[in-house]
Parts: sequence; structure tokens; C-alpha cells
Amino acid sequence: MFKKLCAVLALAAAATVFAAPAPAFADGPKTPEEAAVCEAMLSSVFPGLGQAAIDAICAVQDDDTTTG
Repeated sequence: MFKKLCAVLALAAAATVFAAPAPAFADGPKTPEEAAVCEAMLSSVFPGLGQAAIDAICAVQDDDTTTG
């Protein structure tokens, strides 16, 4: 029962975080520190997701404003 409650709360928290309008979530992590937080959060909330998927989701995004 306690595990189910924790799982439901974790999924609700994750849905709230990802639903919040924020550029960091829309564009992905910009720094290695943000990527580490992303990986830790996803692996704890979705333990069956797989490391390859987590690495792809949490890959550090290049800043497109510096190209030109």
C-alpha cells in the first residue's frame, strides 16, 4: 500500500513538473549538472525506463544562439 501511494505521488509530481511551462524543460538540460539532475529524477521516478532512453532524454542540448 505504501509503495503504491509513493508511486502515485511520484507520478503526480513528475506530471506537475513536466507540465509546468519552463524553458529548461522545453529545451532539455543546458549543463552537465542539469543533465545529472534529469537522469537522477527520471531513473527514480521511472525505474524501468532504461539507461539508453534516459541518456537520450537527458542529453545536454547545445546552445543554438552561438552558431552563426
